[in-house]
Amino acid sequence: MRLVALPNYNPTDVYITCINNISDQNLLSRLQSITPYINAAARYYKDKGDGKQFYLITPNHCENDEVVLGAVTKSELKWVYSTQMVGRSKPGRAIYDSLLSLAPLGKCPLCGFGHATTLDHYLPKTLFPQLSVLPLNLVPSCKDCNTGKSASIAATDSSQTLHPYFDHDQFINEQWLYAEVVQGAQARIRFYVNAPSHWDDISKARVQSHFDDFKLAKRYAVEAGSQLACLKDILEAYRTSVGADAVRQNLTIEALSREGMHKNSWQTAMYQALVSSDWYCEGGYLLISN
Repeated sequence: MRLVALPNYNPTDVYITCINNISDQNLLSRLQSITPYINAAARYYKDKGDGKQFYLITPNHCENDEVVLGAVTKSELKWVYSTQMVGRSKPGRAIYDSLLSLAPLGKCPLCGFGHATTLDHYLPKTLFPQLSVLPLNLVPSCKDCNTGKSASIAATDSSQTLHPYFDHDQFINEQWLYAEVVQGAQARIRFYVNAPSHWDDISKARVQSHFDDFKLAKRYAVEAGSQLACLKDILEAYRTSVGADAVRQNLTIEALSREGMHKNSWQTAMYQALVSSDWYCEGGYLLISN
């Protein structure tokens, strides 16, 4: 997970920007009438975000054609996002693109390696339509994180995934993602969560929920497999030209460099695991298919 600064937008201004060019006067009037409710929902979201209590925001399980606020249906609120914010010719698109640009180095903050090409509703618009165009609920993400995450929503504080706008400090500054080398016909990497022992139980459970919901074990293993294939010839060149000790030295430098950038990147965990594996350093790196 990567830290992302809070979007500097007034939620009411964003909502008004998204609806103001609607030509259907009846729909526009009904959407304008619920502006106070949208603003109240935004304040409540910010309050629950500051308290790490998103699970307390009540989902709406009504059908798309049912009214959810004032005289506005769920589908109409969702339409405001999909058409009036995502639409490339709409005024709200500038806000969409601005939020997307918050992704650090263009990378998805949820997984740390995918390209951020879309916005993910932290609380899904299908269940929280009043938050459809709320900037704090829109996180830049890759398509895999946006479409591949668990469909369930958190019912408890410990089952909440991490939120890049609100979950900073220990989740960024202390390591909780680790890996190990699995010996076999060829080397592979297994990733897992091991939160610091001094963390509270809820924080420990949340990083595990994040890891599981975004299917990071499998996705990181795929990335690691590709990296291992690239390392094979490099490490062998170090061994033959400098000596066997150079293999571990090179991996140690990589591990420290990666850790300095991001404590919980899959690269940090992978290189630490490689350094710790005598089997890998002593020749296991050769058991890789290019």
